[in-house]
This record gives sequence, C-alpha cells and structure tokens, in this order.
Amino acid sequence: MLTRSRFDKACKLYTELNPEWIWNEHPSVSGLGYLSRLATYLGKNIGIDDVETDEATAPVARPVLTSQQFVVYSATFQVPCFYFTMYHPEGAPLSLDELLSSTLFRSSLVENTESTSYALTRQDATFPVLSQGEHPTTERPCWYLHPCETNAAVEEMLAEGKEDDDDDELELLWLRRWFVVLSSAVNLGA
Repeated sequence: MLTRSRFDKACKLYTELNPEWIWNEHPSVSGLGYLSRLATYLGKNIGIDDVETDEATAPVARPVLTSQQFVVYSATFQVPCFYFTMYHPEGAPLSLDELLSSTLFRSSLVENTESTSYALTRQDATFPVLSQGEHPTTERPCWYLHPCETNAAVEEMLAEGKEDDDDDELELLWLRRWFVVLSSAVNLGA
C-alpha cells in the first residue's frame, strides 16, 4: 500500500527513468498530481470483416488509435489506478467493444467476462474489471481498471523478491511492480 506522498515520490522517480511518462501537478490543488502519457494502438481490421478473402492478399487496414493514459492515486484503495481515454483517428471515442478489439488489452483481460456499454465484469466478481468514471483530478470522462486487488498482487510480488532497498528505492520498486501487474492486462509497450 502507498500513501499519497509515497505515490508522488515514486512517480517522480519513475519519470526520471521512463521519460514517456510525465508528472502532472494539479493546477490549483497541491498534492493531486498524476502520471500521464500518450500512446498509440491498432484498432480492429477494416476491410475484411464481412467478406471472405484470402488474408495474405487482401488489403487490411488497421486504424491507429490514440490513447491518453494516466496513473492516478486511489485514496480509497491507497494504490495507483490506471485511467485512460482512446480515440479513433477522426477524434471520436471508442465504444467498449472497440476498445476490447484494439491492441490495448491482453486477451486474458476479457476471458470469462460479460460486457455492457459501460463496464466489463468477470462472472464471479463483485466489481467490474473495467469501467467508466471521472478522472479524479481533471474530471474528464475516462475508462479505468478497478484497483481492488492491486495491493495484494503487488505485495505478493514484493514478498517473493525480498529486496532490501531504502525508502526511495522501495517506493519506486512498489510502483514498478504495479506496472508489472498492470502489464498483465494492458499492453504498455505501445
């Protein structure tokens, strides 16, 4: 579990090692910073969905989709939370079905799930895996991965490693392990 101040410190250290992520301070409220980055992904194939063709010779167009991604502190769960938006090339937001058919998510995320237009839920879960909500700082509508099991997953990884680090390195290690957990559901290599 991370406190807000430890989250801030870890994120600032993380940006020094990963320049694609940017630390953003809230413009008027100190202590409400978050990480952000822009990434691109491929959308669903266009041009072969409804027609039987030879994939080796058929022209396949996969639109490039833009995703704005955020790592925000969840005060409720006391862990980082992944928020994001994703848009078609012309600027329209993607539906949940379009998101799930993009290259953003790993296939394991959608296994044994049910979807509505606003959430993706595992059949045996209380909370949705993926849902819509407001970005806690910018108040813009976003999608987010629910953080309820995050702490247990990260703590398990840390216990297995038994690293002896000072506080700054331990905070950074915690955040790095969180990114490992996140990358099991989300393709961060875009």
